Amino acid sequence: MYLYLIRHGIATDPDPFAVDKIASDELRSLTKLGRKKVEQVADRLIKLEVEFDLIITSPLVRARQTADLLLDNQLSSQLEVSQELKPSGNLPAWLQEWDARSIDPTTISQLALVGHEPNLSQWAELFVFGKVCDRLILKKGGIIGLKFEKNRLAIGTAQLCCLLSPKYLI
Repeated sequence: MYLYLIRHGIATDPDPFAVDKIASDELRSLTKLGRKKVEQVADRLIKLEVEFDLIITSPLVRARQTADLLLDNQLSSQLEVSQELKPSGNLPAWLQEWDARSIDPTTISQLALVGHEPNLSQWAELFVFGKVCDRLILKKGGIIGLKFEKNRLAIGTAQLCCLLSPKYLI
């Protein structure tokens, strides 16, 4: 199984005057440049013949817009939303959610998660090293590719296949 951790594209800046900082952050959308770069990344993935069986995204607007652009470019036909992909989410809770699915997860060979930093880099480190090292950095619109044996997602069992900044894809 291959797991692709995809960071959302460039988004609008946080509103420094927002009363509710969390709600304001959740509503931040992709900028015009952010949309363009995500579309260029999607075009490159198509040329590389990458296709996802499923895309799971954070519910935050900028991540959802990124996932929708991947969907619009036919990189997958299935999209789900997970609260655990929000910046406050955590990997063990997401793994429980994944294992509790009614659909057999072993039928998925290419999975994409669209989310935020530092979560995605930390999750990648947990999957590969079994601990957070704070060494991987995922740029906006970038991708971390992980390979798992036997279609089983588990901490400390992945092989790092790629760490790509968007500039290497567009």
